[in-house]
Amino acid sequence: MAAHPTAGHTNALRAMGGRLRELGHDVAMAVTVPPALPSALMPEPLRYATQLPEALLRDGFRLVPLRPAPASLWYGARITRARGLDELALALKLFTAGMEAQARGIAADIEASGIDVVLADYLMPAALLAARMTRRRYVALYHSALPFPVEGAAPFGSGLPDDAPRDTAWIRAEQRGVELLRGFDARVARAAKALGVSMKTDGLLATPISEDLNLMATTPELEPGLKPLPGPVELTGPCLPKPTLANQDDPVLATLRPGRTHVYVSLGTVFNGQPQVFHAILDGLARHDVDVVVSAGASFERLQSRAGPRTRVFRHVPQVPLLQKVDLVVTHGGNNTVQESLAAGRPMVVVPFGGDQLANARRVERLGMGRAVLPSALSATSIAHALTEVSQARFSTRARALAATLEGVDGTERAVRAVLRLIET
Repeated sequence: MAAHPTAGHTNALRAMGGRLRELGHDVAMAVTVPPALPSALMPEPLRYATQLPEALLRDGFRLVPLRPAPASLWYGARITRARGLDELALALKLFTAGMEAQARGIAADIEASGIDVVLADYLMPAALLAARMTRRRYVALYHSALPFPVEGAAPFGSGLPDDAPRDTAWIRAEQRGVELLRGFDARVARAAKALGVSMKTDGLLATPISEDLNLMATTPELEPGLKPLPGPVELTGPCLPKPTLANQDDPVLATLRPGRTHVYVSLGTVFNGQPQVFHAILDGLARHDVDVVVSAGASFERLQSRAGPRTRVFRHVPQVPLLQKVDLVVTHGGNNTVQESLAAGRPMVVVPFGGDQLANARRVERLGMGRAVLPSALSATSIAHALTEVSQARFSTRARALAATLEGVDGTERAVRAVLRLIET
């Protein structure tokens, strides 16, 4: 398996890898391991990336460490402050930085270890290149059906509402989106040429990337308006982390007061170093009679002044079991939180910063499960108004109905069985 070292890119793979190990298979995980820096100088995304290898070893995976390109540290430092298509541009550069050397590292391990199949996050092109170098089957994992075309949707990553006029702003967003995807294709093509790999390198993100198997951790019910996709595609349902006894007994869960409405606030593991965003959200929630649980990450120390009887601030929380106990969610729209909130049947207010978050925000709106508040419109008033709206019964009714469609759907098991069938053919 291979992915970039964030929770959003690794959680579903870790769930699948854990199930594969239970079935008796050997699993290796290739991730970039950044250099350790003094704690005071380490932004939260880098902190998570440096701690991930130890977590993977605890999972029982064999670790394949990859060296990050110096440019990736630069892109990673800038991405949390970027918005819209600027964020998408940095993300695509980050995902391709150093891929030639990383592909060589993965390929060397494949040959040395007798790996049968490569299963990777679709935004890890180094894994695709390594699979083609070693003539192994390649399975791409998508956390939803993003970024594929949805009927009537605004250009991906633009932040425009679906009903925006088809004016100059719409056309410019479409054109820039095309340019960004072509740039991604061109960088992969150059790496493939340098590695002596012959493969299709146009439209890599416009259609499912693998010729062997593409897994999408979603269901048709969660993807309204999705156009038919070419190639070998299987929609498995969400691949959620397996509950542990430690998570179920986490003291965070004991802080929830019976009889109260609880709102969970999270900006994920990459974008949580923005206390001003948290403050605007908390100011808006303070206008409602609700209890708030905050997963603050890098903003933990700077949010201590907000802690009180109605606001609990934690550095990290056991998200999956917590979602079963709260009533509403305020999120940045990352794939993990959105998919887990959909599975739990929780209405959302989404404050997206760029890329897949913007598309997820619009998807949540199309599903009738929430409202988006763009960063440009973020204020205590906009959050308060959004929470008033999503507190209406129609949102919770719709959320529960969608969650009911996932009852009995084990996305992790379905995905694992699809991979094993591919190996056997």
